[in-house]
Amino acid sequence: MTWVVVFLAVLGGLIWVMWPIFSILLAAAAFAYLLDPLADRLEDRGLTRVTGISWIFAVATAIMLFFLLVLLPIIAAQFVELSGNVRGYLDNLVSMIQPAAAFIEQQTGQTIPVDLEALKAELPDLLGRLSPDARAGIQGFLGQFFASSVGLFTAILNLALLPIFTFYLLAEWDRIVAFFASLIPLRHRERTTRLALAVDERLGAFVRGQITVCCVLAVLYSLGLWAAGIDLAFTVGMLAGALFVVPYLGTVVGVGLGSILCLMKFGVDIHLVYVLAAFGIPQFIESWYLTPKVVGDKVGLHPLVVMIALLAGGGLAGIWGMLLAIPMTAIADVLAREGLSIYKTSSAFKGSS
Repeated sequence: MTWVVVFLAVLGGLIWVMWPIFSILLAAAAFAYLLDPLADRLEDRGLTRVTGISWIFAVATAIMLFFLLVLLPIIAAQFVELSGNVRGYLDNLVSMIQPAAAFIEQQTGQTIPVDLEALKAELPDLLGRLSPDARAGIQGFLGQFFASSVGLFTAILNLALLPIFTFYLLAEWDRIVAFFASLIPLRHRERTTRLALAVDERLGAFVRGQITVCCVLAVLYSLGLWAAGIDLAFTVGMLAGALFVVPYLGTVVGVGLGSILCLMKFGVDIHLVYVLAAFGIPQFIESWYLTPKVVGDKVGLHPLVVMIALLAGGGLAGIWGMLLAIPMTAIADVLAREGLSIYKTSSAFKGSS
C-alpha cells in the first residue's frame, strides 16, 4: 500500500510540473478516444489503421480550411456590414422602444433606466472595435510575437503537437487499452471490465452524440437565420449550436440574439416569425429525431444533472472543469449505480447477520 501512495504522489508531482505537456496529452487522448470508433469502422471496411486515420485527418483538415477560408470571411463581412448599418438599426429599435417605455412610465410612474441616446452614440463605436480587421489583427499578432516570442512559440508548438499526439495515440489506442487492462488484478478484472464498458457506452454515447447534435443544429440555425435575412446569421447560429451542449441554452441565446437583430433591422414584422421558425424547426428535429437516434437512451444523464455538472465544473476549474464535468459525471453515475447495487445485495441492507 505504501508504494501505491508513493507512486501516486510522484505521478501527481510530475503532472503538476509538466502540466502544459500533460494537458496536450490529455486533449490528444480525448480526441483519440472520440475518434477510435470511426477508425475501427474504417478498419473493418478493409483499410489499414494508419490509412483510416489519415482519411480522418484529411477530412478534419478540409473542414478547418472551409471554416477559415469560407465561413470566417463571411462572418467578418457580416460584422462590417452590421457596424456600418447599426445607426439606422438603432433608430428603428429606439422608435419601437420609446412608445413602450413612455407607456410603462405613465402607467407605473417609474422611470426606465435606459439611456437610448447614449446607446445610439456608443454602440456603433463598440461594434466598429469588434469588427474583424485583418490588417489590425496582423499588426497585433506581430507585436505580440516580438514582445513575447518565447511564450508564443511555446504555445504554437504545443498546438502543433496536438494533432501529432492524437495521430500516434489513435494508431496505438487498442494496444494502450489492452496494456492497461492487463494491469488490473485478476480478482477485480471482471468487475472492472464491466464497469469500464458501462462507462465507455454511456460516455461515448453522450459525448459523440452531443457533438454531432451541436454541429447539425449549428448548421440548421445558421441556414435558417441566413434565409430570414438576419445579420450575423452564421455567428449567431454557430454560437447557439455550440451552446446547446447545455440543454436548451443554445436555443434560448439564439432566439434572444436573433430576435434583437431582427427588430433592429426589420422592426416588428413577419421576419420575427422567420426567426422563431429558424430555431423552432431545428429544435423539433432535434427532439424528434436527432437526440433519440444519435444520442440514444443509453446516456442516463438528466438535463438538470448536465447543467449542474457544467456549472460546478466551471466554478471549480474554469474551462477545463467544464470540459471534464460531463465525463466525470458519467463515470460517477456508473460507479454510484454499482455501489448502490452492492449495497442492496449486502447484509446491511437485507438485515441478515
